[in-house]
Parts: sequence; C-alpha cells; structure tokens
Amino acid sequence: MRQTKRYIIVNGIVFLALTIVFSSGVALTVKVANTKSLNLWHFLVVNYAVCMVFLMAWGAWRYVGSISPLIWFLGIFVGCMYVVCLWLFDKAISVGGLALSTTLMRLSAAIPTLGSLIFYAEKTSPVQIMGIVLAFFCLPLASREPMRSRHQATEALKGMIWGILLFTAYGVTDFSFKILAELDPQADPKAFMVPIFSTALLVTLPSLLKQGKPKKTSLIWGALLGAANVLTTYCWFKALALIPGSVAFPTLGLGVIAITTLAGLVIWHEKLRPANYVFLALACVAVLLINS
Repeated sequence: MRQTKRYIIVNGIVFLALTIVFSSGVALTVKVANTKSLNLWHFLVVNYAVCMVFLMAWGAWRYVGSISPLIWFLGIFVGCMYVVCLWLFDKAISVGGLALSTTLMRLSAAIPTLGSLIFYAEKTSPVQIMGIVLAFFCLPLASREPMRSRHQATEALKGMIWGILLFTAYGVTDFSFKILAELDPQADPKAFMVPIFSTALLVTLPSLLKQGKPKKTSLIWGALLGAANVLTTYCWFKALALIPGSVAFPTLGLGVIAITTLAGLVIWHEKLRPANYVFLALACVAVLLINS
C-alpha cells in the first residue's frame, strides 16, 4: 500500500513537472515567434492544425457524436477566446516582454476565483480574498515604462492596456472551464477539447486564403506550439488526477513564472525596472494565496 501511494505521488510530480515545462514552452514559443516577426495567423493556424491531429490521434473522434449542444456552445466560445488570448499575449510581449506578460496570465487566476465566489456562492477563505485583492492591486506595477514624461506615460498606458486585456481574457477563459464543471460535471475532457480546437482552427484558417502559404519558419514554430499545447493539456489532466489542486495550481503558476522570467532575463536580456520586480514578487504571493 505504501509503495503504491509513493508510486502515485512520484507519477503526479513527474506529470506536474512536465506540465510546467510544456506550459513554459508555449510561452517561450510565442516569444520566439514574436522576436522573429513571424506571421501570427499562419503561426496560429499551424498550431491548431497540429492540436487537432494530436487530439484525433488521442481518440477524441469517438466523442464527436456524443457532444451535447451545451458543450459545443461553450467550446466554441472558449475556442474563440483561445485565439484572442494568444493574440493578446503576442501584443503584450511586444510592449511588456515575456516575464511580465506570462506573470499577468498566471495572475488572472483571480478572475475565476472571484467569479466562483460571486456566481456560485463558493466559500472563499480570507486568505484567498487577500490574494484576489493583491492581484488587482499590483497590476499597475506591471508597466515596463516609468511615467516621467508624457511620451513615457503614453507608452506605459499602452503597455498597461494590453496587459490588463490579457489578464481579463485569460481569466474569463479559465472561468469558462468552471462553468462547464458546474453545468456538466460528467463531461469528458476530450469531448470539450474537440469544439475548442476545431473552432480555433476555423477562426484562424481564413488567413491561408488571404495571406498565402505559411513560410517554413511558421510551420516549424507553429508545429512546436501545437505539440506543446496538447502535451500541456494531457500532462495537466494526469497531474490533477494524482495531486491535489491546492498543490498543483500554485506550483504550476509559480513554476511557469520562474522559467519564463529567467528565460526573458537571460536569453532575451529583457530590462525590468524596480517596480517590475516588486510586481513579480507580489504576483507570486497572490498566486499562492488565491490557490491556498
């Protein structure tokens, strides 16, 4: 019995570690695409095509006929939001860099937590409320530009707008999974992923008609993004089945923040002002509190 429990824990840790690696890989791949100035829509359409191939190979085609209208409706909405989130992430990286943009995405856990409190009257501890308040409180510190002149203030405002839009969109998308869990708790994850990725593919597919064939670089990096997306989802489902969410969620958030921040500073030499380091520290604390 003890060996079995230890085996489960070890497996859970392995899958959680892989989730952190692949999730960070998603962010790093988008950063590379942004740095190389790849055609964003070609990059995304290849990504979602690869996601669908992996999903069908995973056996999701068995669930297509049994997907309820509710799951289709919610999945179509989330699929559109997936595209919006990656588009906003690309914009946020351009003005705020990888470290701050990824942290804003992870900090958006405040929105589904707040939504659960408001719409589903879930019991939320004072510690979680502190985390939600801290998450919103530290948002202004995410601007990479100081406000010493009118030009700097304009650039700072632009960066804050993209960052807040990313924070909001990512949070709303996460809350959609909470809605699914409440309305159809027996829904199979694979069934929900079919309308999500198929919708995202259909939304980005017209770019091939308007802008021609993707270049080789878009094909390569788009395929890597798609593989990272699918592997993240698969490992995350496995990790949550073996490790309590109270441990898995903050570990994932902090792990991704640590890897992407280090990569931004070391690989791309992103420059952060002192307020940004305060933001990163407060964001980590907020993530821990929200998921406590």
